[in-house]
Amino acid sequence: MQKKRWIWWALGIAALLFVLLYPTMQRAREKARMLPVSGVPLMVSPEIGVGEQLRGLYVAPSSISTPTARVSMPPAQVKSPAPITLASVRKVAPDRHLIKTASVTIETDDVGSTVRKAIALAKEKGGYVFGLTEEVEPTGKHSAVLEIRVPADEFEDTLLAIERLGKIRSKTVRAEDVTEEFLDIQSRLTALRESEKRILKMLSEAEDLDTVMRLENELATRRSEIERFEGRLRYLRERTTFCSISLTITEFRVVATPPETWAAVKVAADAWRELVKVLRALATVGIWAAIWSILWLPTLLVILLGARFVVVRLIQLRPTRTSEPAQGS
Repeated sequence: MQKKRWIWWALGIAALLFVLLYPTMQRAREKARMLPVSGVPLMVSPEIGVGEQLRGLYVAPSSISTPTARVSMPPAQVKSPAPITLASVRKVAPDRHLIKTASVTIETDDVGSTVRKAIALAKEKGGYVFGLTEEVEPTGKHSAVLEIRVPADEFEDTLLAIERLGKIRSKTVRAEDVTEEFLDIQSRLTALRESEKRILKMLSEAEDLDTVMRLENELATRRSEIERFEGRLRYLRERTTFCSISLTITEFRVVATPPETWAAVKVAADAWRELVKVLRALATVGIWAAIWSILWLPTLLVILLGARFVVVRLIQLRPTRTSEPAQGS
């Protein structure tokens, strides 16, 4: 009788612990699934030429690696596309106004020498350097960022020359078509200048003071709008005449990885940290169980009392059933 009672107690406690710990285990599993997976940054392949990145007016870099299935094709069926240069783009759209920009990152052994070569290259192509930032890290690694502007006709040649200054790590080329905005501003300026002429003519013929003041206000408004549109037009002409290139130069260094060595102190420290984690987990479970005992303890008592009542009734009924045949005989 005492042994069966302990069995029921053990079963009840095991069931209760499973009910209490199961939600915590589920939450831990969900958090593990939501951990971010470290990936490798995608970069534009340096082997892609500038012309291949501009198709029509602009083509996004196509060398970004994506997980695609490989399909084997005979060598005779594979045709490399002909490179598209800026000259061919001008033939297709000679009257387009394009704002072309590029961002290039190269790696070299001597950053200082490469910076001087890049500045000389910009001057050679008829451009200039309008920004230069150099940085030396505490480890001694040297890097520099140059902001270069070159004429639009020299944009492609300048990029090809930059590629020869070092090892290309990344490259991005963009082109923005502002032809519609350019033409719209020109038409607006034409209309505003005609309106200015009419107001000036009316102002010369006005006689009363109210009319003169009203026309002068209208004239001031027109001239303010003309100045604003002329400023925007100058900006677009500057950006379409000179293209911007952001050049980042980093120093190439081989970092030696120290060999892995076994250290007893490190192993002991790792073991101690894991032991602390286990003790914290046990303490957390104990705190949860103690707080939730307000709910599960009465339920457990009811279950155990019910189980005890059923067991006692079964034990009491068993001798009665076995004694009935003896009384009948």
